[in-house]
Amino acid sequence: MNVLRGIGVPESNILTLLNRQPRLLLYDPVRLKEIVEEVKRMGIGSSRMKFLVAVQAFRSMSKSTLEKKIDVYRRWGWSDQEINEAFGRYPLCMTVSEEKTMAIMDFLVNKMGYSSTLIAKEPCLVTRSLEKRIIPRAVFARELISQGLVNEFKLSTLFETSEKVFIRMYIDRFVNKAPELLKLYKEKLKISEKKKNTIHYVGLKLLVVGICQWKQPCFCSCVPFSIDEA
Repeated sequence: MNVLRGIGVPESNILTLLNRQPRLLLYDPVRLKEIVEEVKRMGIGSSRMKFLVAVQAFRSMSKSTLEKKIDVYRRWGWSDQEINEAFGRYPLCMTVSEEKTMAIMDFLVNKMGYSSTLIAKEPCLVTRSLEKRIIPRAVFARELISQGLVNEFKLSTLFETSEKVFIRMYIDRFVNKAPELLKLYKEKLKISEKKKNTIHYVGLKLLVVGICQWKQPCFCSCVPFSIDEA
C-alpha cells in the first residue's frame, strides 16, 4: 500500500479499499504502480475515492483488454482526450464489455440521433441497462417529442434520473395529455422485468450475463464505491 500512500491517497480511503478488497494486499506492487501512474495520467486526483475506483477498474483487466475497450470508444470517434475525460468523470465506463458499449452507442447515436461526442460527456450511460432503462425511456421520450409535448431532452435528465424522479417529471406530468404513453412505458418495463439477467445486444442476437452483486456492470473485482464521493 506504500504505492498509494506515496501519491497522497488518504489513509481512510486505503482502509476502505482494503476492507472491501483485501486481496489487493497480494497484488503485484510493480503492476499496481503502473496502474496508478496510468490513472494519474488520465487526470483523476489521488485524494478522491474515485481514484481508487479507477485503480480497481484497471486492475480488473489485462492491458490488452483495456486497450480493446478504449478502441471501441475510438471507433465511435472519441479522441484520446475525450476518452481520458470520460474515464475521469466515470471510471466504470471502462469496465463495460465491448459488446454492451457498442450496443448502447449504436442505439443512442444511430437510433436516437445523439452525437457520439455528446455521449462522451455522459460516460455513465454506457453502464446502464439498455433493456431496462435506455430503451423504455427513449421510446417514451421519442413519442413525447413527436406529439409536440416537449422539444428535446438532455441525456442526463432522460437516462440518469432515478425511476421515481423520471416518473414525477415526465410520466405523471403528461399522463392526462397522452395516457397511451404511460401504457407504452409500462409495457416496455414489463418486458424487461421478465428478464432476471442483464441483456447485452450484439447485432440482432442477445447475450445474457449475471447481475453484479453491487448492481454495477459486472467485472472481475466489483467496486462497491460511490464514484461521486469527493
